[in-house]
Amino acid sequence: MTYDLIRQLLAQGEGVTVEFKTADARPDSLAREMVSFSNTYGGTLLIGVTDDGAISGITPHLFEEKISNICRHNVVPAIAPLISLVEINNLFMCVIQIPKGTHKPYQTQDGKFWIRVGSTNRQATKDELSRLFQQAGLVHFDIAPVEGTDERDLDAEKLHRYWHACYDINFLEMNRDEQNNLLHNADILVSYEDKFVVGVGGLLLFGRQPQRRMPQSSIVFAVFRGTEITDELIDKKEVSGTLPELIENTTSLVRLFLPRPSEISGLKRQEQDSISVKTIREALVNAVCHRDYSLSTRKTTVYMFNDRLEITSPGVIANSLTLEKIKCGNSAPRNMFLLKYLDNLRYSDGLGRGIPMMLKAMGNRMILEEIGDLFRITLQYRSDAYA
Repeated sequence: MTYDLIRQLLAQGEGVTVEFKTADARPDSLAREMVSFSNTYGGTLLIGVTDDGAISGITPHLFEEKISNICRHNVVPAIAPLISLVEINNLFMCVIQIPKGTHKPYQTQDGKFWIRVGSTNRQATKDELSRLFQQAGLVHFDIAPVEGTDERDLDAEKLHRYWHACYDINFLEMNRDEQNNLLHNADILVSYEDKFVVGVGGLLLFGRQPQRRMPQSSIVFAVFRGTEITDELIDKKEVSGTLPELIENTTSLVRLFLPRPSEISGLKRQEQDSISVKTIREALVNAVCHRDYSLSTRKTTVYMFNDRLEITSPGVIANSLTLEKIKCGNSAPRNMFLLKYLDNLRYSDGLGRGIPMMLKAMGNRMILEEIGDLFRITLQYRSDAYA
């Protein structure tokens, strides 16, 4: 870390990714900071600095071993941040750069899970802890029960088409007990308080009006006249239905507004999509399959601008993955149930090829980003689409 960057951090003060501590900070206090950064977005811990950003200094030869011991013994699982000693104005400080953790959730030695909120730390709530376990692949929300539901919330025709097409089973000819037994064994119905209710994945794939129970599962579609979200809004729709319906209907909406550059072939002008249907469809499958459905206040958004298509889904990429890894086809799915059924329905092949195939088709016109707790795919139109 450069001196200029350190001075910028000192000047901007404490925040979601920056924390100051004096030399007399207790090990449990430092461990709490490390755990909260690891469980959230990562961050930089500056030791030998007062709350107002003034350098108070440390005794350098004591600190590196002390910090290493805290990382090994007071943080569970242990972490290995980048630790460096920096001298400014004849005073030393310890700079600890803590990346976003790849083995969440992290906890302090006393068994408490901490997250970073603004410039403070707090213990994770039940929902936040659940999301941390999801990101680690230890809990799968897509087979969680949806309270207050039963088999009547499922569409029998959709179930019949699925079972008949994939397994040659005539679902409609089965009696109710046979149907419920099949659905329970398939995790479409799950046990909850001594009865069967519909699971999250079952509702999303085969439910009657799934947005009644899970309003966060709809897609917000919007078209803007310009390149910024503040520009004139041309059209806006909220797309609802099961996941296959969301994929198909949103693909149709995107194609309706997609610029179509043309070229002359022989004596005829031929129009082509500036982004292929296969790429659009793959990006939408990725969004609905891998989003975090436990984030009940956030919806997937599909925004069209004059120069690009942005598909933003709630939830950071899974724990062991990075943006660079998914570009190479590495996969650690958050929603194993959804992935399996979308594979059977021929929307996905479960091999992690989606992102690499889109990159092959789009090249540098495709951008992947993590923005807080959101994941965004940006697909830029062909340059000749602007003519």
